[in-house]
Amino acid sequence: MLRIGIVVGEASGDQLGAGIISSLKQRNLDFQIIGICGPQMIAQGAQSLYPMESINIIGLEGVATNLARIIRLRKKLIDEFLRVNLDVFIGIDAPDFNLKVERILRRAGVPALHYVSPTIWAWRSYRVGKIKQSVSKMLTIYPFEGKLYEQYNIPYQYVGHPLADLIAKKDFSKCRKNLGFNSSDVVVAILPGSRLNEVKRLSPVFLEVATRLASLRLGIKFVTPLASEVISREFHGIIRDQGQKIKIQTVEKHAQEAIAASDVVLTASGTAALEAALIGKPVVVAYIVSKFTYLMVQILGHVKHYSILNHLCETAMVPEFIQKEANMENLADSVMQYLDNQELRNSLTHQFAKIAQQLCCNANDRVADEIVKIARHGK
Repeated sequence: MLRIGIVVGEASGDQLGAGIISSLKQRNLDFQIIGICGPQMIAQGAQSLYPMESINIIGLEGVATNLARIIRLRKKLIDEFLRVNLDVFIGIDAPDFNLKVERILRRAGVPALHYVSPTIWAWRSYRVGKIKQSVSKMLTIYPFEGKLYEQYNIPYQYVGHPLADLIAKKDFSKCRKNLGFNSSDVVVAILPGSRLNEVKRLSPVFLEVATRLASLRLGIKFVTPLASEVISREFHGIIRDQGQKIKIQTVEKHAQEAIAASDVVLTASGTAALEAALIGKPVVVAYIVSKFTYLMVQILGHVKHYSILNHLCETAMVPEFIQKEANMENLADSVMQYLDNQELRNSLTHQFAKIAQQLCCNANDRVADEIVKIARHGK
């Protein structure tokens, strides 16, 4: 039996892990998945030793706040991995947790893959030394990431982005009708984030943007997908607190469908912006983070643009605003530019089509191939 250790730290990693397991099941393999897994992976038969939420930490703040507990949990997890004699370990994202696990297991003779490169191309590039010590191979989801690993002689494999594979297979033609919009409606999708802190910081200004847009464009409509009941309660509470009178249609989850039904997307940073690009919708990106995180980005960052889309486009085309720049005036103006300029929209969606083609590589199968290969031959 092939014993595979996997650790994921949040819902996006759980989705990636479930896709890998599904691909492995299509092969003539006897295998077991053990580690820290989310509900989608568990539904596929993975054994989770600890709840995924136990390491659901965000950046430097999360690590600092929960450091002692995380260290204890990580030691217990590594001990269990060594006890069951893993054939291979794959850490999915969560680099602040997974790189240490990978380093210790690799020293003990267990080959270690890391799936989804840490953003060392954008900030905290000093981590490249730890990565070199920790991983047998890095599996990257963006094509430009390999240059840095080549520079430091770190084995890597570009596998593409599974989200691109998933979206390419979907039919979004009925989304507008299913959400109750007419073909002639002007629709803006508003996505304030999937994490509570994001929603608290971005929703007030996003609602101000919606009010401004409604005053500029008669009959404009809004749709907001909300990731969970907790997020829904927070968002509607902010609407009540601000006394907002504009109508915003909310839907539970179904972010991709809401994006597909829209003409323009206003979103928090992260997966939703990439989803919008892959679906072919113009997007405006906003970032409002804590003062501590922003300070760390200012000190440790070394890129001009924050949005991954501006690194994937041939030229930076996606409006992105951070902190005080993420205000009602800037965001509303950017959305209106898209609504008023068909040529601008066409130019951007043309770039997005190229991105989708680049990222669509059957990622789940490629990762499964790497797992089987390294488990059998080691390194």
